[in-house]
Amino acid sequence: MAGAFLVSILAYIFLLWTTGLYVTRKSISTDAYLLASRGLSMPFVSVLTAGTWIGGVSIVGMAQGAYIHGISALWFQAGIWIAMCGTALLLRKIVEGKKTYSILDVVGSLYDAKTARLAGIMQLVFSIWVVTMQIVGGGAILSVILKGQLSFKAGMILTALVFILYNMVGGFMATAYTNLIHICVIFFGMIAGSIYILFDTGAMGPMATQAHYFQPFGDLGIPQALGWAYINFTLGVLAQPVINTASSARSLREGRNGILIGNLIAIPVVIAAALCGIAARHLFPDIPSLNALPALLIVLPPYLAIPFLISMWAPLMSSGSPFLMGATTLTVKGYIAPLLKQKTERNLLLISRLTTLAIGIVSLLLGFFVKEILREVTWIAVLLSPIVYIVFIAWLGRSIGSTYAFVSLVGTVVIVLFSFLSGSCRHIHPIWPVTLYVFSVLAIGKLKQNRSTPT
Repeated sequence: MAGAFLVSILAYIFLLWTTGLYVTRKSISTDAYLLASRGLSMPFVSVLTAGTWIGGVSIVGMAQGAYIHGISALWFQAGIWIAMCGTALLLRKIVEGKKTYSILDVVGSLYDAKTARLAGIMQLVFSIWVVTMQIVGGGAILSVILKGQLSFKAGMILTALVFILYNMVGGFMATAYTNLIHICVIFFGMIAGSIYILFDTGAMGPMATQAHYFQPFGDLGIPQALGWAYINFTLGVLAQPVINTASSARSLREGRNGILIGNLIAIPVVIAAALCGIAARHLFPDIPSLNALPALLIVLPPYLAIPFLISMWAPLMSSGSPFLMGATTLTVKGYIAPLLKQKTERNLLLISRLTTLAIGIVSLLLGFFVKEILREVTWIAVLLSPIVYIVFIAWLGRSIGSTYAFVSLVGTVVIVLFSFLSGSCRHIHPIWPVTLYVFSVLAIGKLKQNRSTPT
């Protein structure tokens, strides 16, 4: 089967690269390259939304989490599902009459330029790290499935090469078209494969008798389960790929409906991955938890094993691509173009392509230093929490001065760095000290503002 798996992967790469080259002719301007000329229909918005959140963490990581914790691992994804509903409701504020490119524009409409630039850098750091995680996940998946034929590092390089190249040449339009392919393959492969595994193996019956595998909060406990959901809510509601996708829709209605439909597409796929992880625990109780999903390939007949294989690898690119293009949009429109004072379309388009390539290379290089995928994603995600806080506070009509918003962001960076360097993040998740700090600063700012207001 290893030979058939390799051939199917190569065929899939050919399909993706062909698609990327085909849509290159549509990316003839900077807006076309970065935002698909703000003309994407609801189906494309749907697959972009679904693909953004059906990533390596949501599929392979979810199976791993369910292998260990049972169905309670789904709390990790629940925050994203809630965030997408919130994003759809707030879409008019986010896109601001189709003027928005990035989080810089969202924050810049509420606070000063200094605060907006810092928020943009924090969002950029997180986006690059997510791309890195997808590359690392690709290396892990391919090296396990093609054991003896492809090493972990070679798998990382191949995964990065595939989606960086088609995004570099075709831009956000290539992201949309290839995500349509990815989502079709992921949905069929994961749903069909999981149905076969669950009914053919009969694993659910024995696992239902285990102590915690089908309990809502399992062995996680209520605080940790709800903590996972909360962190992912703050991660998702104003994430750059979501802003990119929302801004690229041809109408507010299609953008809102596309986000909601994409969210609905993602939910059954992630649940299927979790159930597969539980089945793997029954069938292979002694394997490394990260191998929970790949191990199930031997259970499936060839006609299901191949799409199931692709459904494990494709999410790494369906998620990595929107984050890569989101990072490009943020960098070009927020920093490079204003710095170089570039207005010529030809030059901006070239800069955009080179920026995509550069971000991809940086992400690949960072991948060689990753140790723990799930933990490190949730730690870095804390950089987005204060941005959500200061934006929502302003939207609720209770904004404080830009100075306090800026101090909130700076303090968050300090807390996250201290957590990393001291190792305290392994004992107390940085989301909690950051939340306490930010709301303390905002409260002080509001109190001083009230005192300075004449009665």
